[in-house]
Amino acid sequence: MSNTLRILTYNIHRCIGGDRKISPERISTVIADHQPDIVALQEVDCGQMRPTLYDQAALIAESLNFPEFWIERERCGNAILSRYPMKRVKAGGLHKPRRWHNLARRGALWVEVKAFGIRFQIINTHLGLTPASRLNQAKILTGPEWLHSPDCHPPVILCGDFNTQPGSTVFKLLEEGLLIVEKPKGNGQNENTWPSFHPIVSFDHILISDDLTVKAVRMRSDEVVRMASDHLPFFAELSVQNMNE
Repeated sequence: MSNTLRILTYNIHRCIGGDRKISPERISTVIADHQPDIVALQEVDCGQMRPTLYDQAALIAESLNFPEFWIERERCGNAILSRYPMKRVKAGGLHKPRRWHNLARRGALWVEVKAFGIRFQIINTHLGLTPASRLNQAKILTGPEWLHSPDCHPPVILCGDFNTQPGSTVFKLLEEGLLIVEKPKGNGQNENTWPSFHPIVSFDHILISDDLTVKAVRMRSDEVVRMASDHLPFFAELSVQNMNE
């Protein structure tokens, strides 16, 4: 029996829109229109920049009636919201502990979501701005503490803002164990997500283990979506065969 999981990855730019207004409500509207089961957010303001707007993830989860969410509080905050039961497995930086002060702090959040009797391992991340930092972060992400951990068993979903496009050294490393969803979709095209007002590059992606099947990939780019953030959201429907727990 096949089951479908609807997942959205979205860099919300701390809810700052193209009009410079901070609007978690607008971001919530964009997310709701996709009707996802799982939402992976990047650049969530969790108090570091504007304490009065503390915890945008909580505001968005409450607005959308998502019963569960977790957040990882590195500088570019990552959050995961779920309609299904979820537990946090790991959250932290993608850098050597003694070097965090020399690097732009980037991290990842790993949760286990239980849906259809299946335990999905979902990792959300936001990689750095320079090729060297991204490669270092990807090496840690594909190491024994994250994707190659014995606890990171299929089905696995990796999503986020990678700040680089398919074909790069970072993606070649990630694709040693995962597939970019556009490839099994079979259209041979990358879905451009940045900048939202005129997207020319594809920075936002979902990668999956080979036991998952891509049913659909979709992006919206109407006026509200283009205004809500500097990135467009990226959405995929994935199916998986029922497995024994």
